[in-house]
Amino acid sequence: MMRIAITRPEGKGLELAKLLSQQGIFNVHTPVLRIEPCQLSSSQLAPIQDADIIVFISQDSVKQLAEQVDALPCTAQLFAVGEQTANVVQGCFSRKAIAPKQQDSEGLLALAPLQQLDSKQVVLVKGHGGRTLLAKTFKQRGAILNVCAVYKRVAQQDTSDGWLDHWRSEQIDGIVVTSNATLDAIFNAQRDEHLDWLRSRHFFVVSERSGHYLQNTYGVEPQRISIANGPDDLAIFNSIMPNQQQQGSQMSEQETQSGPVTSNIETPLNQPVFKQKVSKLAVLALLVAVTGGVATAGLIIHGQQISDKTYAALAQLQKDNAQLSEQLKQTTSQLALMQNSLQQQNQELEERLAVQSQTVDAQLSAALSQAKQQISGALSSEVMYLQRMAEFKANADQDYQGASAVLKRLYDVVQNENDNTALLSAIATDIAALQAQPKPAVEALYLQLHGMLQQVDNLALKTLQLPDPKEQNDESLSRDIGDFESNLKKTWHKLVDDFIKVRTREVAVIDPLLDAEQQQLLRAQLRSHLSQAQTALMDKQASIFFSSLASAQHTIEQFYDTHNSAVKALQDQLTELQAMPLQFNTQVKLQSTEAVKEWLK
Repeated sequence: MMRIAITRPEGKGLELAKLLSQQGIFNVHTPVLRIEPCQLSSSQLAPIQDADIIVFISQDSVKQLAEQVDALPCTAQLFAVGEQTANVVQGCFSRKAIAPKQQDSEGLLALAPLQQLDSKQVVLVKGHGGRTLLAKTFKQRGAILNVCAVYKRVAQQDTSDGWLDHWRSEQIDGIVVTSNATLDAIFNAQRDEHLDWLRSRHFFVVSERSGHYLQNTYGVEPQRISIANGPDDLAIFNSIMPNQQQQGSQMSEQETQSGPVTSNIETPLNQPVFKQKVSKLAVLALLVAVTGGVATAGLIIHGQQISDKTYAALAQLQKDNAQLSEQLKQTTSQLALMQNSLQQQNQELEERLAVQSQTVDAQLSAALSQAKQQISGALSSEVMYLQRMAEFKANADQDYQGASAVLKRLYDVVQNENDNTALLSAIATDIAALQAQPKPAVEALYLQLHGMLQQVDNLALKTLQLPDPKEQNDESLSRDIGDFESNLKKTWHKLVDDFIKVRTREVAVIDPLLDAEQQQLLRAQLRSHLSQAQTALMDKQASIFFSSLASAQHTIEQFYDTHNSAVKALQDQLTELQAMPLQFNTQVKLQSTEAVKEWLK
């Protein structure tokens, strides 16, 4: 039988070793590589959160990523090279990954969702090195590729000579290899005789890619390479068994061909020789008779041996049959005892269930009665709360629409209760009364005041129109000596005019002028009165509303040009608002207040 060496890392290949051992096939587990995790930075892990597609190359890639990432984006599609890798994705991230039937890179690339990858964010989760076909093809299909190398494979020893010496001593015929990195580690030998011995072994690989790599890189003949249907232990085992049978057949043929041929015929040496004429036909007949007799004797002896073996087997079968019959009787007896015990247990359980059922029914009845009492109390509390809320909204907030909504809720609560006719009638009457209450156009008035506020900056203030200055008299000096007094006066005025400019006007009294800051304060004062009226309107304070309008009217009359059309229009609006009837504190007496008290009694 072929003797197998399994090179998978520690913790893997145990199921394969078990399957081989069950078939009586000698195997040794020699972990050639070990997995070392690679800690990635936050920037290296960032592409995962924006990924459209995430591809996992191996089970180790899933496990190592799960150590660094708690969850994957729910919008990303997940793909795995094989079913076992997909199962690990399900276990680590509770997500289903798509796996191809052909469990290798080529099978993954043949999946329909991976054909059109234009501008898609693809993250390839793998170990250092290997799987260059996937990265190259994804880029060719237009993907924006990011690679997350979360682990690396490291050889357990610097050279493979120690492993090969051990395998040669164990007479290993077949070697199981699951990655190209493992092949590189195995063929890293210092002695040529080891390399020659390796090339004469049979290799079991998990992909055509590894098979081509083994041929092209290390010169192993194709007939010494078997490719499994997948990377799982069962697929590798199924690829070993046909070669195992073939190996056994070749060994049997060799033993048959090389077995020694002996003869049991002894040639007599010291017999006397008689010269006698014997017919050739007689000699031939004698030979035929002797041969037939020997054959017959052989058949008889062979038949006797077969008969002895048959009788022995039959006796063994009868003995086994007797033992089985005895075991069957014992089993039947035990089954009858178990059935009786089961019936007794069923009866006891039924009795206990009946008692417990009665107890539970009593407890449920008590709990139901208590719940009804609690519901009655909760209903009374809810009815009182709703009625008080409706009264508050109607009289305190003047929110007639809100009060109507609360009363409608109260109507729904009590409509299925007993003796509720009077209460329902009172509630319906209150709803109708609230809906009939006058509703001041608060929003329209508010918007009107807002428009008046926007006009304040454009209103004309009272300003003084200065009259034209008097015409100046002729200030030229006269040459007449008799006009010396007039000349002296003109000379004095001219001298003073160089220091102080004095102009005379027809108006005897001049009102003080308003500078820009004072004008701004007057406009701010008017805006303040109008804003106060808005606030009082929203707070439903009618007295403050009308007081603010009166103050605004007074300010306009005192400081603004009432002859200006805009100012006059604003005055008219203020006069109209002051004349408008506005009542906010109308008290509404609800009939449902007394009706609720009577109903709760």
